[in-house]
Amino acid sequence: MKKLLFLSLISGALISTTISAQGPVASKQPTAQQPAAPQFTAEQKANMIKEAKEKQKPMLVEKAGLTDAQAERVIEINFEIRQQAATILPGLNDADRTAKLGELKAAKEKKYSEIPLTADQTKAVYAAYEEMGKSMQKKEGN
Repeated sequence: MKKLLFLSLISGALISTTISAQGPVASKQPTAQQPAAPQFTAEQKANMIKEAKEKQKPMLVEKAGLTDAQAERVIEINFEIRQQAATILPGLNDADRTAKLGELKAAKEKKYSEIPLTADQTKAVYAAYEEMGKSMQKKEGN
């Protein structure tokens, strides 16, 4: 009986020390300490732009009435703005996020006008991307 009592005392001590040594479970990191957006190499960025051009250029030429050069420049501008957003937006509160999104949209529209795109072409580009987004949602829903 003494052996059983002694073994249970020892095993209880071992179990309690193991549990207390583990510490609390780490939960979600605070917003300020979240890791930055992933950084891509130049080669990875070039591949992503190439893939985007292959997928989006025909749609922009057909639906927005752009030339090949204009469509490629639009895709490059969108990629550039998305990369900026990925580094700027994480960790911002809603008000700051809305303000930064407004700045990024204004910068994108300024770059569109430098291509040059007319106001009608810019509207057509937005409509084409909106339609593309809707068709992607339908595909995901199936």
